[in-house]
Amino acid sequence: MNNKVSSTQISMLLTLICLSMYIGLSDVILLRKANNGVLIGVIIGAIIGLIPILMYLKINNTHTNLNIFEKNKKLFKKPIANIFNALIFLFYLFLFIVSIRASVIFVTSKYLQNTPFYFVGILILITVFIIGLKGIEVISRISQISFIISLILVIIIEVLLFHYIEIDNILPIIINKKYVFKIIDAAIYEACSSALLSILLLTINKDKIIDKKRFNKTFLIFYLVSQIALLVVMFYVVSCFGFNMATLFRYPEYILLKKIGITSSGLHIENLLAFRWLLYILALCYTSFFGINTYLKTFKISKKTNYILIILISIISIIIANTLFGNIPHSIMIIKNYYVPFIAIPIFIILTIIFIKCLKEKKISNTNWYFFIYYA
Repeated sequence: MNNKVSSTQISMLLTLICLSMYIGLSDVILLRKANNGVLIGVIIGAIIGLIPILMYLKINNTHTNLNIFEKNKKLFKKPIANIFNALIFLFYLFLFIVSIRASVIFVTSKYLQNTPFYFVGILILITVFIIGLKGIEVISRISQISFIISLILVIIIEVLLFHYIEIDNILPIIINKKYVFKIIDAAIYEACSSALLSILLLTINKDKIIDKKRFNKTFLIFYLVSQIALLVVMFYVVSCFGFNMATLFRYPEYILLKKIGITSSGLHIENLLAFRWLLYILALCYTSFFGINTYLKTFKISKKTNYILIILISIISIIIANTLFGNIPHSIMIIKNYYVPFIAIPIFIILTIIFIKCLKEKKISNTNWYFFIYYA
């Protein structure tokens, strides 16, 4: 394998990642934060999300032969670079733990009821190991297949559920001073749980992309696709259930799929259609795993030591995923109250500092090039 990927494949991976924290987590949190202004909150969140997306594109265009950990060592002095790299690693680790828990809970509640948490978790970890350790080319191909499958399922779902839409469930959208703050709060969370996850893709050197010239445009288009997908899903949930009823469910989209009946045989078609959400969560899982593995490789350790460390990190992660977050309602409250102020905002600040440094780096290189031409 030559570890070369296309801009479309990476952009498809972005779409999967942006959708990964939605099912059973962000959907419930957004509904509780914004109430009947949730659709406006998603739209504003998508606009706010352009900030980290554009930052990503700029950072990605600087020192295109290096990943984020190597770039930090080149852009900053060693102590600062090490601190930034460690914090980014911890962010990847947090997403890895969250994605493991989300995938196991989803599988055990919808597909393999009464199956032990660790049994399903180990199966998912094995899958992630196989994909993540194969490199970015395999990750991009799996993501491409996952995107196509999910797109087909989305089209089927929208067609079959269209006649259940009731616009009266959306109205009235009340906007006053009280609701404005709620909507903004929800919008910030939406951007932090979707667009900010693009930082995971900074572990991929831009030089590994075959068609680099069209990357920025393709990346923005697929980001727009992911946000439209989030808006459409939330629109269906709210228009079919109403705001109050939608907040009662752990997986409102899954409950909505139960309305679909193709035959009278009692076939649970919702299990098949809901499978796309597992593809999204797994994308977050193996992408964060790849980022963790990339960080470990910066220490120039042996391959055997690297494998031992990644196995230990995975074992600790699955234990934390099962114990630290508590029960399902408790885990939602933890993410709702602590994710943005204590995790997302510090990472955004680091991303901003790296972005500013990249801007200065570009100016310095342009100045040096000007003097070279002038004195030549």
